[in-house]
Amino acid sequence: MYLDETVENDGPYCPKLNRNRWESYSNYRLVLWAWMMNELTVMFCPVSISHSGFYAQAALQMLAVILIGMPLAYSEICLAQYTNSNIFTMWNFFPLFRNVGYGTLFLILLKTIYLLVLTSWYLIYTFYSALDVPPWLSCNDFGNSKCMVKRVNVSVFQHCLEAQILFEDDCGMKTASNCFFEREIGGNCTLELGFYCLFPWKTIVALLTICGSVYVLSIKNERMIQIVVKLAAFYVCAVILILFCVALSTSGTWYASKCTVNWNNYTFVNCYRTITRGFLSVGTGYGIIHFLTRDVAFRSPATMTAISTPLFSLFVSFMLALISFSGIKTMSYYHGEEENVIELGTSPFFAMFASMSEILSYFDALPIWGFLWFSTGFFCLYINFWILYLFLKEFMQINEVARTYTKLSCLFLFVFLLTCTLPFLCSDITATLSDATELIQSFNSLLFSVALYWIYGIHKHTVDIVFMIGIKTNHFLKVTWFLNPILISIILYARCKIIETYEYEESYHIESISTTSDYLILYILLSIYGFIIVAGLVVQMFHYIRSGNFRGLFRAEESWGPTDRVLRRSRRMFVPEIMTREFLYRQVRIRGYYKGKEQGKERSEQRLGELIEDQLAWNAMMSS
Repeated sequence: MYLDETVENDGPYCPKLNRNRWESYSNYRLVLWAWMMNELTVMFCPVSISHSGFYAQAALQMLAVILIGMPLAYSEICLAQYTNSNIFTMWNFFPLFRNVGYGTLFLILLKTIYLLVLTSWYLIYTFYSALDVPPWLSCNDFGNSKCMVKRVNVSVFQHCLEAQILFEDDCGMKTASNCFFEREIGGNCTLELGFYCLFPWKTIVALLTICGSVYVLSIKNERMIQIVVKLAAFYVCAVILILFCVALSTSGTWYASKCTVNWNNYTFVNCYRTITRGFLSVGTGYGIIHFLTRDVAFRSPATMTAISTPLFSLFVSFMLALISFSGIKTMSYYHGEEENVIELGTSPFFAMFASMSEILSYFDALPIWGFLWFSTGFFCLYINFWILYLFLKEFMQINEVARTYTKLSCLFLFVFLLTCTLPFLCSDITATLSDATELIQSFNSLLFSVALYWIYGIHKHTVDIVFMIGIKTNHFLKVTWFLNPILISIILYARCKIIETYEYEESYHIESISTTSDYLILYILLSIYGFIIVAGLVVQMFHYIRSGNFRGLFRAEESWGPTDRVLRRSRRMFVPEIMTREFLYRQVRIRGYYKGKEQGKERSEQRLGELIEDQLAWNAMMSS
């Protein structure tokens, strides 16, 4: 995984490398793209954009990705490729924040539990959408309640809307998609069921299926994830193409409705959430990008992935949002209404499941479209969970006993994850994981950007990149790097101020402490993370003060840089200009003019050929 400290005796210096985890650059790029196809990219962002007018929300997400998310991903990939470190030693450029890695480990554990719950819900919806008549297209399973199928009972739905608008009261009718959502996932169900909702047998079966399949595939062949990622990438592209063509063929897609923007509190909340989830959708703040990139060769074109991969994941998110938006326009066209056609619900997951199942039913009422949508989300989240499992597995195998008994230790890891997941199976408590992971991820990104761009310095960071890939950093990245901490601080402050209580107002109320269960869990999770960060800062400061090197807290360590000792020594003597292509070409031309133009041309071609041979002497992934 790391560079060996060996030097070739003959020819140009070429550090030896162990076998790369991903074998080729294309595999690495696909795995990194799969990590960026997370729950924000395939769930929250597309639904939020489509349900809020599409155009303004899409512009906000694009700006958040380009101005904040992509520069952070670029820097994280550069650090991983430059140092081949882990999520703890990557902070050696600013030792005061070295123990932030333990807070990141806590965040990864929360993320794993959160993804495991969401993936199980997607698996349930994928299974039911494969039935000939999905439950949200019929009221046969909800006979005792006042159920209706919105697409079939148009007049009933219209009268229900009129009653809600005139009398500002619920008409008592529920759609089949709403009834199914409350039965399988639950809308704030701890209020009605207390903590008995912690053991829904279908969700537990889905959890066991997901964990069991990942365990078997990883034990049989650890590189099986590369095959699954390739199949998932092909499947996602095919589904987007099919659903986009189906959306364009529906009669309501071209329905021209009046575009108005109602700037109320709900709209501002959606804007803040879109911006926050936009830059977080790139996957920064977890250290997983660092984990996936750290064994990539020193001069590979991995840094270009930081530009292409976020843009492609943004494109996928926009396409999914456009498909959903076309379905919403079809609903408006079908009902002859421009407002109040979409059910919002009181749960943050209502739009991702109940609303989307209702919207997709308007595509000729065929269950296959719902199956394609939910199965796509399931595969993306399934691979994300797999990547997190690989990280936890590698961290666990630091222990010699875990390395000796690999299968048993992996089985213990899955049992531990399943046990930790059980308390979070209620939808309102799972919403606390959503808020906790977003807040901690944003704060981690803020610490990373402040430490790297303002304290370590943008100039040193750019010199490291020039030394590593031989290309100067453009001015756009430098400007965004400087503004990154400011923008994240503003977004984080706004995000903390707009944590709405409507998601939790119906949660189980604990009388003894006068608070709801979800708020209590949210405060506990944030407090644990805060304790880890503060305790780490105190320990680091005490250690350096005791050693009489207080200034060392704010300076990069001597070991910071490439793992290989020759490359690290070369970095200390490095002048940035000698690695640029312009300088190399200029040197070749100047040396060639001494013996006439013809001889100079021959020497230039010969020298360029030597440079190319030097590049080819590197690893197959070193194609920069």
